[in-house]
Amino acid sequence: MASFAFNNGNAVVDTNVKRVLYRAFDVPDDNVAFEEAAGELIPEGESRVWNNAIMELGGVACRKTPRCEEAGCPFRGWCSAYETGDFTAPDVPTQPKFEGSRRQKRGRAVRILKNHDELSLEELGPRIRVDYGGEKSKKWLRGLLSDLESDGLVEVEDDRVRLQR
Repeated sequence: MASFAFNNGNAVVDTNVKRVLYRAFDVPDDNVAFEEAAGELIPEGESRVWNNAIMELGGVACRKTPRCEEAGCPFRGWCSAYETGDFTAPDVPTQPKFEGSRRQKRGRAVRILKNHDELSLEELGPRIRVDYGGEKSKKWLRGLLSDLESDGLVEVEDDRVRLQR
C-alpha cells in the first residue's frame, strides 16, 4: 500500500478504524461515511503514521470492550462514547461487558453515596472516575446524576448530591 510504503496514500479503514471513527467522531455506520471521515482526518503526507496510529488505537484502547482509561486514549476529551458510556459500534452491536460501562459508574455513584450523607460534585466525581476533571467531566457527571435522579435514586441540589430520602 502506498500509504505505508511511500507515506502518501489514502486512509486505511479496517474494523478497528471504524470503531474509533464511530465512537470518537460520531461517524455513522456507513462505509462511505467511514471512508470520507478517514480521508478528512488523515494529515497530508503522514499516512503511514496516521494509519498505524489509528489502527493501533482501535486494537489496543478502543477494542470491543474499550480500555479508554487504562490505555490513555487521546480522544477521551471529546469522545461521545466515553462521555455517555455507550460503547456500541459497528462490530459491537450490544453493550459490552459491565467493566468500564456507564452502568458500572452509576452503581459506583450509588455505592459511594451510601457511605455519605451528601457530597459535592467535585468530591463525588473523582471517586467515580479516576480521570475526572474539567468541564467535560462535570457535564458527564451531571448527565449520570440526572439519569439517577430520573430513576428516583438520588437528589441533586446546586452542586450537592445525596441518595433519595
